[in-house]
Amino acid sequence: MIAIKSNLQRNLDALAEHHCAELKPSIIARLGSLKTRQQTFINQNIDRILTGKPKQLSDLLSEYKKFCTAKGRGALLAKNINKGLKSVFNYKHFSRTNAPVTEYSAYTLVKKLDVNTCPYCNRNYTVTVDKKKRVTRPDIDHFISQAKNPLVGLSFYNLIPSCLVCNRSVKNQQPTVYGRYIHPYEEGFGTATKFNFFSLDVDSLTGLSDNYIVTVEHNTLEPEKVQRCVNNCKLFKLPEIYDAAHHGEIADIVRRHYISGGKYLEMLQDTFPQLGSIDDLYKIAFGTFWNEEDFIKRPLSKLTKDIVDQLVFINPVKPKSAIFL
Repeated sequence: MIAIKSNLQRNLDALAEHHCAELKPSIIARLGSLKTRQQTFINQNIDRILTGKPKQLSDLLSEYKKFCTAKGRGALLAKNINKGLKSVFNYKHFSRTNAPVTEYSAYTLVKKLDVNTCPYCNRNYTVTVDKKKRVTRPDIDHFISQAKNPLVGLSFYNLIPSCLVCNRSVKNQQPTVYGRYIHPYEEGFGTATKFNFFSLDVDSLTGLSDNYIVTVEHNTLEPEKVQRCVNNCKLFKLPEIYDAAHHGEIADIVRRHYISGGKYLEMLQDTFPQLGSIDDLYKIAFGTFWNEEDFIKRPLSKLTKDIVDQLVFINPVKPKSAIFL
Protein backbone atom coordinates (compact mmCIF):
# COMPACT_ATOMS: atom_id res chain seq x y z
CA MET A 1 0.00 0.00 0.00
CA ILE A 2 1.40 3.34 -1.13
CA ALA A 3 0.10 6.69 0.11
CA ILE A 4 -1.36 9.22 -2.33
CA LYS A 5 0.21 12.30 -0.79
CA SER A 6 -0.65 15.93 -1.28
CA ASN A 7 2.19 18.02 -2.71
CA LEU A 8 2.82 21.06 -4.89
CA GLN A 9 1.80 19.20 -8.03
CA ARG A 10 -1.09 17.31 -6.40
CA ASN A 11 -2.91 19.53 -3.91
CA LEU A 12 -5.59 17.12 -2.73
CA ASP A 13 -7.72 19.65 -0.88
CA ALA A 14 -7.74 22.00 -3.87
CA LEU A 15 -8.68 19.11 -6.16
CA ALA A 16 -11.47 18.14 -3.76
CA GLU A 17 -12.86 21.69 -3.81
CA HIS A 18 -12.78 21.72 -7.60
CA HIS A 19 -14.46 18.31 -7.66
CA CYS A 20 -17.22 19.70 -5.44
CA ALA A 21 -17.71 22.83 -7.53
CA GLU A 22 -18.07 20.77 -10.71
CA LEU A 23 -20.49 18.14 -9.39
CA LYS A 24 -22.54 20.04 -6.81
CA PRO A 25 -24.96 21.84 -9.21
CA SER A 26 -26.04 18.65 -11.00
CA ILE A 27 -26.47 16.77 -7.72
CA ILE A 28 -28.62 19.53 -6.23
CA ALA A 29 -30.70 19.60 -9.42
CA ARG A 30 -31.54 15.90 -9.00
CA LEU A 31 -32.63 16.06 -5.36
CA GLY A 32 -36.32 16.47 -6.22
CA SER A 33 -36.71 12.72 -6.65
CA LEU A 34 -35.81 12.06 -2.99
CA LYS A 35 -37.82 12.09 0.22
CA THR A 36 -37.84 15.27 2.31
CA ARG A 37 -35.47 13.93 4.99
CA GLN A 38 -32.96 12.85 2.36
CA GLN A 39 -33.14 16.20 0.56
CA THR A 40 -32.72 18.17 3.76
CA PHE A 41 -29.63 16.26 4.90
CA ILE A 42 -27.95 16.43 1.50
CA ASN A 43 -28.69 20.14 1.06
CA GLN A 44 -27.20 20.88 4.46
CA ASN A 45 -24.14 18.65 3.99
CA ILE A 46 -23.39 18.54 0.27
CA ASP A 47 -19.93 20.12 0.61
CA ARG A 48 -18.99 17.68 3.39
CA ILE A 49 -20.28 14.77 1.32
CA LEU A 50 -18.18 15.70 -1.72
CA THR A 51 -14.99 16.93 0.01
CA GLY A 52 -14.98 15.21 3.41
CA LYS A 53 -11.84 13.35 4.49
CA PRO A 54 -12.12 9.56 4.98
CA LYS A 55 -12.99 9.75 8.69
CA GLN A 56 -15.58 12.47 8.02
CA LEU A 57 -17.25 10.33 5.37
CA SER A 58 -17.55 7.45 7.82
CA ASP A 59 -19.12 9.79 10.38
CA LEU A 60 -21.44 11.30 7.75
CA LEU A 61 -22.95 7.92 6.95
CA SER A 62 -23.84 7.43 10.61
CA GLU A 63 -25.28 10.95 10.82
CA TYR A 64 -27.31 10.40 7.67
CA LYS A 65 -28.89 7.19 8.94
CA LYS A 66 -29.70 8.76 12.31
CA PHE A 67 -31.22 11.87 10.69
CA CYS A 68 -33.37 9.97 8.21
CA THR A 69 -34.74 7.46 10.72
CA ALA A 70 -35.23 9.81 13.70
CA LYS A 71 -38.83 9.80 14.96
CA GLY A 72 -41.01 12.55 13.62
CA ARG A 73 -42.63 13.70 10.41
CA GLY A 74 -41.07 12.21 7.31
CA ALA A 75 -39.07 9.57 9.15
CA LEU A 76 -37.84 6.75 6.92
CA LEU A 77 -37.37 3.08 7.59
CA ALA A 78 -33.68 2.14 7.74
CA LYS A 79 -34.09 -0.07 4.67
CA ASN A 80 -35.32 2.92 2.64
CA ILE A 81 -32.71 5.58 3.43
CA ASN A 82 -30.62 4.81 0.33
CA LYS A 83 -33.54 4.66 -2.07
CA GLY A 84 -32.95 6.97 -5.01
CA LEU A 85 -29.41 7.97 -4.02
CA LYS A 86 -27.70 6.14 -6.89
CA SER A 87 -29.55 8.33 -9.36
CA VAL A 88 -28.63 11.50 -7.47
CA PHE A 89 -24.96 10.62 -6.87
CA ASN A 90 -24.71 9.18 -10.35
CA TYR A 91 -21.31 7.52 -10.48
CA LYS A 92 -22.20 5.60 -13.64
CA HIS A 93 -22.69 8.89 -15.49
CA PHE A 94 -19.53 10.38 -13.96
CA SER A 95 -17.40 7.40 -15.00
CA ARG A 96 -18.73 6.85 -18.52
CA THR A 97 -16.06 6.57 -21.20
CA ASN A 98 -17.86 8.66 -23.81
CA ALA A 99 -18.13 11.83 -21.74
CA PRO A 100 -17.20 14.96 -23.73
CA VAL A 101 -13.56 15.97 -23.24
CA THR A 102 -14.70 19.37 -21.97
CA GLU A 103 -16.94 17.83 -19.28
CA TYR A 104 -15.67 17.11 -15.77
CA SER A 105 -15.63 13.33 -15.39
CA ALA A 106 -13.66 10.42 -13.99
CA TYR A 107 -11.06 11.01 -16.72
CA THR A 108 -10.60 14.59 -15.55
CA LEU A 109 -10.25 13.55 -11.92
CA VAL A 110 -7.65 10.82 -12.38
CA LYS A 111 -5.67 12.95 -14.82
CA LYS A 112 -5.42 15.73 -12.23
CA LEU A 113 -4.50 13.26 -9.49
CA ASP A 114 -1.60 11.97 -11.63
CA VAL A 115 -1.26 8.67 -9.77
CA ASN A 116 1.00 6.56 -11.98
CA THR A 117 0.84 3.23 -10.13
CA CYS A 118 -1.84 1.40 -8.20
CA PRO A 119 -1.63 2.50 -4.54
CA TYR A 120 -3.04 -0.82 -3.36
CA CYS A 121 -0.43 -3.13 -4.92
CA ASN A 122 2.28 -0.85 -6.41
CA ARG A 123 2.59 -3.43 -9.20
CA ASN A 124 0.70 -1.99 -12.17
CA TYR A 125 0.77 1.34 -13.98
CA THR A 126 -2.39 3.41 -13.68
CA VAL A 127 -1.58 6.20 -16.11
CA THR A 128 -4.25 8.27 -17.84
CA VAL A 129 -3.96 8.79 -21.61
CA ASP A 130 -6.31 11.63 -22.41
CA LYS A 131 -5.10 14.13 -25.02
CA LYS A 132 -7.01 14.63 -28.24
CA LYS A 133 -8.78 11.35 -27.59
CA ARG A 134 -9.55 9.47 -24.39
CA VAL A 135 -7.61 6.22 -24.56
CA THR A 136 -7.28 4.75 -21.07
CA ARG A 137 -7.49 5.59 -17.39
CA PRO A 138 -7.17 3.65 -14.12
CA ASP A 139 -10.09 1.95 -12.49
CA ILE A 140 -11.62 3.87 -9.58
CA ASP A 141 -12.23 1.95 -6.39
CA HIS A 142 -14.75 3.10 -3.81
CA PHE A 143 -13.01 2.58 -0.46
CA ILE A 144 -16.47 2.63 1.16
CA SER A 145 -18.76 0.59 -1.05
CA GLN A 146 -21.01 2.76 -3.18
CA ALA A 147 -23.38 -0.20 -3.64
CA LYS A 148 -24.17 -0.19 0.07
CA ASN A 149 -23.52 3.51 0.69
CA PRO A 150 -24.48 5.46 -2.46
CA LEU A 151 -24.38 8.72 -0.47
CA VAL A 152 -20.56 8.66 -0.87
CA GLY A 153 -20.56 7.36 -4.45
CA LEU A 154 -19.03 10.63 -5.72
CA SER A 155 -17.09 11.70 -2.63
CA PHE A 156 -13.57 12.80 -3.63
CA TYR A 157 -11.77 10.98 -0.80
CA ASN A 158 -13.74 7.81 -1.50
CA LEU A 159 -12.50 7.58 -5.10
CA ILE A 160 -9.19 5.69 -5.31
CA PRO A 161 -7.36 5.34 -8.65
CA SER A 162 -6.37 1.67 -8.82
CA CYS A 163 -5.52 -1.14 -11.20
CA LEU A 164 -8.11 -3.48 -12.62
CA VAL A 165 -6.65 -6.48 -10.76
CA CYS A 166 -7.00 -4.88 -7.33
CA ASN A 167 -10.36 -3.25 -7.95
CA ARG A 168 -12.26 -5.89 -9.90
CA SER A 169 -10.47 -9.19 -9.40
CA VAL A 170 -9.06 -9.18 -5.88
CA LYS A 171 -11.12 -6.73 -3.83
CA ASN A 172 -14.22 -6.72 -6.02
CA GLN A 173 -17.28 -6.16 -3.77
CA GLN A 174 -15.64 -7.07 -0.46
CA PRO A 175 -16.60 -4.37 2.09
CA THR A 176 -14.02 -2.18 3.80
CA VAL A 177 -14.60 -0.25 6.99
CA TYR A 178 -12.74 2.96 7.81
CA GLY A 179 -10.27 2.43 10.65
CA ARG A 180 -9.72 -1.26 9.93
CA TYR A 181 -7.76 -0.80 6.70
CA ILE A 182 -4.99 1.45 5.42
CA HIS A 183 -6.57 4.29 3.45
CA PRO A 184 -4.23 5.52 0.66
CA TYR A 185 -5.28 9.17 1.03
CA GLU A 186 -4.04 9.01 4.64
CA GLU A 187 -1.06 6.64 4.80
CA GLY A 188 0.92 3.85 3.21
CA PHE A 189 2.58 0.80 4.76
CA GLY A 190 5.71 2.80 5.59
CA THR A 191 7.93 0.93 8.05
CA ALA A 192 5.02 -1.01 9.58
CA THR A 193 5.02 -3.64 6.83
CA LYS A 194 7.89 -4.65 4.56
CA PHE A 195 8.49 -7.27 1.90
CA ASN A 196 11.06 -9.95 2.68
CA PHE A 197 12.55 -12.91 0.80
CA PHE A 198 14.28 -16.20 1.56
CA SER A 199 16.60 -18.08 -0.80
CA LEU A 200 15.77 -21.75 -1.38
CA ASP A 201 19.00 -22.86 -3.10
CA VAL A 202 22.65 -21.85 -3.50
CA ASP A 203 22.20 -20.20 -6.90
CA SER A 204 19.47 -17.90 -5.62
CA LEU A 205 21.87 -16.62 -2.95
CA THR A 206 23.86 -14.97 -5.74
CA GLY A 207 20.95 -14.10 -8.03
CA LEU A 208 21.68 -16.87 -10.54
CA SER A 209 18.26 -18.38 -9.95
CA ASP A 210 14.97 -16.94 -8.73
CA ASN A 211 14.07 -19.73 -6.32
CA TYR A 212 12.74 -17.60 -3.47
CA ILE A 213 9.89 -17.33 -1.04
CA VAL A 214 8.49 -13.80 -0.76
CA THR A 215 6.74 -12.83 2.47
CA VAL A 216 5.71 -9.70 4.33
CA GLU A 217 7.12 -8.71 7.73
CA HIS A 218 5.25 -6.59 10.25
CA ASN A 219 6.87 -4.21 12.73
CA THR A 220 5.77 -5.15 16.25
CA LEU A 221 6.55 -1.60 17.42
CA GLU A 222 3.55 -0.30 15.45
CA PRO A 223 0.80 -2.73 16.53
CA GLU A 224 -2.22 -0.58 15.71
CA LYS A 225 -1.04 0.27 12.22
CA VAL A 226 0.19 -3.28 11.66
CA GLN A 227 -3.31 -4.64 12.13
CA ARG A 228 -4.58 -2.36 9.37
CA CYS A 229 -1.67 -3.43 7.17
CA VAL A 230 -2.45 -7.10 7.81
CA ASN A 231 -6.05 -6.51 6.78
CA ASN A 232 -4.92 -4.83 3.54
CA CYS A 233 -2.50 -7.65 2.77
CA LYS A 234 -5.29 -10.18 3.18
CA LEU A 235 -7.82 -8.12 1.21
CA PHE A 236 -5.52 -7.55 -1.77
CA LYS A 237 -3.70 -10.92 -1.52
CA LEU A 238 -0.35 -9.13 -1.59
CA PRO A 239 1.87 -11.92 -0.14
CA GLU A 240 0.44 -14.48 -2.55
CA ILE A 241 0.64 -12.24 -5.62
CA TYR A 242 4.15 -10.97 -4.91
CA ASP A 243 5.42 -14.48 -4.17
CA ALA A 244 3.98 -15.71 -7.47
CA ALA A 245 5.03 -12.82 -9.68
CA HIS A 246 8.23 -11.06 -8.63
CA HIS A 247 11.05 -13.53 -8.01
CA GLY A 248 12.86 -12.30 -11.12
CA GLU A 249 13.09 -8.70 -9.91
CA ILE A 250 14.48 -9.91 -6.59
CA ALA A 251 17.09 -12.05 -8.34
CA ASP A 252 18.28 -8.98 -10.27
CA ILE A 253 18.76 -7.01 -7.04
CA VAL A 254 20.51 -9.94 -5.33
CA ARG A 255 22.86 -10.26 -8.31
CA ARG A 256 23.86 -6.60 -8.09
CA HIS A 257 24.51 -7.01 -4.39
CA TYR A 258 26.60 -10.15 -4.88
CA ILE A 259 28.85 -8.92 -7.70
CA SER A 260 29.58 -5.63 -5.89
CA GLY A 261 29.90 -6.90 -2.35
CA GLY A 262 27.08 -4.56 -1.42
CA LYS A 263 28.90 -1.56 -2.89
CA TYR A 264 26.93 -1.21 -6.12
CA LEU A 265 25.87 2.36 -5.34
CA GLU A 266 29.44 3.31 -4.45
CA MET A 267 30.64 1.84 -7.73
CA LEU A 268 28.09 3.90 -9.64
CA GLN A 269 29.14 7.04 -7.82
CA ASP A 270 32.79 6.45 -8.66
CA THR A 271 31.87 5.95 -12.32
CA PHE A 272 29.32 8.78 -12.54
CA PRO A 273 30.28 11.38 -9.90
CA GLN A 274 28.03 13.95 -11.53
CA LEU A 275 24.97 12.03 -10.32
CA GLY A 276 25.70 13.24 -6.81
CA SER A 277 22.62 12.39 -4.76
CA ILE A 278 21.46 9.05 -3.42
CA ASP A 279 18.16 9.58 -5.25
CA ASP A 280 19.93 9.79 -8.62
CA LEU A 281 22.25 6.88 -7.90
CA TYR A 282 19.42 4.69 -6.65
CA LYS A 283 17.21 5.38 -9.68
CA ILE A 284 20.06 4.44 -12.05
CA ALA A 285 20.87 1.33 -10.02
CA PHE A 286 17.39 -0.09 -9.53
CA GLY A 287 15.03 1.80 -11.83
CA THR A 288 12.75 2.88 -8.99
CA PHE A 289 12.62 5.63 -6.38
CA TRP A 290 14.46 5.99 -3.07
CA ASN A 291 12.02 8.28 -1.25
CA GLU A 292 8.76 6.78 -0.06
CA GLU A 293 6.78 9.82 -1.21
CA ASP A 294 7.84 8.97 -4.78
CA PHE A 295 6.87 5.28 -4.68
CA ILE A 296 3.55 6.12 -6.35
CA LYS A 297 5.42 7.13 -9.50
CA ARG A 298 6.77 3.72 -10.51
CA PRO A 299 5.75 0.07 -9.98
CA LEU A 300 7.60 -2.11 -7.46
CA SER A 301 9.27 0.83 -5.72
CA LYS A 302 8.19 -0.49 -2.32
CA LEU A 303 9.39 -4.04 -2.98
CA THR A 304 12.70 -2.82 -4.37
CA LYS A 305 13.46 -0.55 -1.41
CA ASP A 306 12.57 -3.27 1.09
CA ILE A 307 14.81 -5.84 -0.62
CA VAL A 308 17.67 -3.33 -0.90
CA ASP A 309 17.32 -2.61 2.82
CA GLN A 310 17.25 -6.33 3.64
CA LEU A 311 20.45 -6.95 1.67
CA VAL A 312 22.12 -3.92 3.30
CA PHE A 313 23.58 -2.24 0.27
CA ILE A 314 26.38 0.07 1.31
CA ASN A 315 25.27 3.58 0.36
CA PRO A 316 27.66 6.48 -0.17
CA VAL A 317 27.36 8.77 2.85
CA LYS A 318 28.43 11.94 1.03
CA PRO A 319 28.86 12.74 -2.65
CA LYS A 320 32.57 12.54 -3.36
CA SER A 321 32.71 15.29 -5.94
CA ALA A 322 29.17 16.10 -6.93
CA ILE A 323 29.09 17.95 -10.21
CA PHE A 324 25.76 19.36 -11.31
CA LEU A 325 25.68 20.25 -14.98
